[in-house]
Amino acid sequence: MSRVMVVAGKEVRQLIKSRNVMLSAFIFVVVFGIFTGPAVLSGTGEPEQVMDTLGFYLVLTMGVFMGYLFTAQVFLREKQAGVIETLLCAPLSLRELWLGKVLGVTIPGALLTYFSAILIMNAGSVFTGYTLIPSLPVLFHIIVVVPAFIAAASGLMGFAQFILGMRENQILNFVIIFGIIFLISFTREVIGPAFSVTWAVVGAAFGLALLILLVTAFLTRFLSRERIVTTLPE
Repeated sequence: MSRVMVVAGKEVRQLIKSRNVMLSAFIFVVVFGIFTGPAVLSGTGEPEQVMDTLGFYLVLTMGVFMGYLFTAQVFLREKQAGVIETLLCAPLSLRELWLGKVLGVTIPGALLTYFSAILIMNAGSVFTGYTLIPSLPVLFHIIVVVPAFIAAASGLMGFAQFILGMRENQILNFVIIFGIIFLISFTREVIGPAFSVTWAVVGAAFGLALLILLVTAFLTRFLSRERIVTTLPE
């Protein structure tokens, strides 16, 4: 596990040094976090219920998008630069390397998502005139389930980036990330504004994230160093 954390620490430091990427992520979080205030006022239902809906869907969507943005830096860019060849020579199993990179994406992605959730709550409170705090199931969802989804999305995209060529990667990752976001949005529209976030709903979402993560972790057993090297750009 210590070797996994070494990889995760390296990836976090590299992301922090990528100022353009971090600045883009920060601006995205701030803009969407602040401009959700009017949604609290204009949404159908009580402000508390609308805040729960925002906390469940919007924060999850932003978290998954953070995973998409950072995964491109952690997995794909290293293949483009050829740095992955050096990492493949390290005394790490491919599963440890994959897991370390997933953690390296999840940590900053989760922190920025927490910040977005705070902005959403503050913006909603300012626009309504009184303090709005999500319910306990939604708070658990933000703190625990959203990072699990970030890890699941980044893990799935990272696995694909390991085994596929550069062009296939760009297409598939686009399909994966926007497929997940579309599924979230479609589910919200089907259920409707009267939907109430309960512990059962949060538990189901958590179970889905863990299932995706565990299945992808199982699939890493089929990775090989030779396969990764053959997908590098010439």
